[in-house]
Amino acid sequence: MSQEPLLPYGSPSILSGIAENFAFHSSPESFITARSLAFQKAHPHQADSRIPIRAKVLNRDVAVISSYDQVRQILCDEEITSFLSSSQAYDELMAPFFPPPNLLLHDPPDHQERKNAWVERMATLNESIRPLVHDIVLDHFRNIPSGSTVDHYESMKHLSWRILLSMFIQKKDDGNGGEHADIEALHEDLLRGQFSLFPVSINTRLWRSPRSKGLQARQKLQSILGDKVAHGRCPFAVGEPEEGEDIANHLLLFTSSLAAKGLASLLSAVLLNLNLFQEGGSLLSTKIQTLEDSKQRSNYIQSMILEVERLSPPVVGIMRRTTQDIILRGNQESAPPTLIPKSWDLWLYFVGAGRDPTTFGETADRFTPSRYYNSGFSRQEGFAFGAGVKSCLGKDMIRMIVSAVVETCLGQIQGLNSNSSSEDTVIRLQADVGDLPAGVQGWLGWKPKVNPEEWARDIKQLPTQRPRKPIMVEVQHQLAS
Repeated sequence: MSQEPLLPYGSPSILSGIAENFAFHSSPESFITARSLAFQKAHPHQADSRIPIRAKVLNRDVAVISSYDQVRQILCDEEITSFLSSSQAYDELMAPFFPPPNLLLHDPPDHQERKNAWVERMATLNESIRPLVHDIVLDHFRNIPSGSTVDHYESMKHLSWRILLSMFIQKKDDGNGGEHADIEALHEDLLRGQFSLFPVSINTRLWRSPRSKGLQARQKLQSILGDKVAHGRCPFAVGEPEEGEDIANHLLLFTSSLAAKGLASLLSAVLLNLNLFQEGGSLLSTKIQTLEDSKQRSNYIQSMILEVERLSPPVVGIMRRTTQDIILRGNQESAPPTLIPKSWDLWLYFVGAGRDPTTFGETADRFTPSRYYNSGFSRQEGFAFGAGVKSCLGKDMIRMIVSAVVETCLGQIQGLNSNSSSEDTVIRLQADVGDLPAGVQGWLGWKPKVNPEEWARDIKQLPTQRPRKPIMVEVQHQLAS
C-alpha cells in the first residue's frame, strides 16, 4: 500500500527563521543533525535520521536533503530536474556578483549547449595542467625552509590561488604578490559581500556594507578580466565579441575566492590523509610509493581523491528551487515519500549524503582510501562536483590538479617539460595526529560518530569546509630516490 507524501519535518515560524538563519550559517552539520535527532525522538521507529528537514534560510522555505538517494533523484532524475531551477535559487546570492551569461545560472535545456562549448574550451588546458602544477608546487614548498612549521590550510590556499590565477590569466606569479595579490584581494571583498548576513547595499561617507564593497569589487574584476580577454592574456580564444563577454564572466567564476578556497579545502584534506593517515601500519604515502607500477599508483591516488571528495566535499551543498510541486521517493522502503511544494528551495547537503550508510554501508563515515581502487571504481561517488546535467564543469580539471599535486609531493611525476630542476624533491608533512581536534578527525573520516557540537566547534563549513583553528604541519624536503 503506497504512503501519502509528507512535507519535510519541522515548521519554523517567521520569528524562528531569523534564529535558524544564523544557526545554519554557523554550522550546517550541527543544524541538520540536531533536527534529525529531534525527529528520531518523536518518531523512534524511523531508524535513519536522513529525512528531509524543513527550515527558514535567507527568509525562504527550505527543504534540507541529506539522503544519498534523494540527492541523486534531485540531480539526475529527469522527471524531477525538469521542475527545478538553479538560476532562481541563486538569483539573490550569486547573480549580482557573478552576472550572466554563466553556466552556474543557466537552466536546462539552454544550459547543455553552453556547457558543451565550455567543455571543448576547457579541454585545451589539459596538456598544460600537470607541468604547470608541478612547477608551482615545487616552487611553493621550496620557499618554505625544510623543518619549518606552517598553517596547513593557509599554505594550501596560497598554493591554490597561484595555480588558478596562473592557469586562467596567463601571467607568471612568483608568489610574492603583485597583480595576483590585487585580484585575490578583490575576490575576497566579493565573497564577503556575497555571503554577508546583511544583504543590503549601503554606501555612505562613513560606512559601506560588505555587499556594497563586494559589488564594487565585482566591477573592478570585470574590468581587469575583460581587459585580459581583449588582449589575449587568457587561455581561451575569442571569436565573436559576445564570446569575449562570456569568457570574461566565466573567468570571474574560475578565479573566484570560492574556487580558490574550494581547491584549498580539497588539497588540505588530501595532503593530511596522504601524510598522516596510516593503513595497515604504514603511512598512506608509503603505501602508494611501494605499489608496483605507475598505473597502480595513479589508480590508488584517484581512489584516495574520490574518497576525500565523498567524506570531505569542499562545498557542503548546492541549491535548487522548485517550479512546481515535486515528490521524492523515501530514502528507505519503509519511509514515506516527501512532498516539496512549488517555490521551495532544496538545499542538498553533500556531507550527509556522502556518509549515508544506506549507500556506503557500515564504513560510511570512515576514510577508506582503497574503497574505489578495490571495487574497480564501480562504487557510487560523492557529490563534491554535483551530478547529472548540471555537474561541475571543472570536475576533471580539479581532479587533474589535485593528482598532480599529490604526484609532485611524492616525487612521482615523470617526463614533464617543466622548468624545475631535474632532481625533484619529495615533500613530507608531519604533525601529531593526537593533536588534531575531534571535529577535524571527523571531517577527515578518521574518527567515526563525531558529535555535532565537536564538528561545529572544529570545522567551519561556509563558504567552504576547513578547520576553524590552524592545523600546524612541519614541512620536510627529501630528494627523490
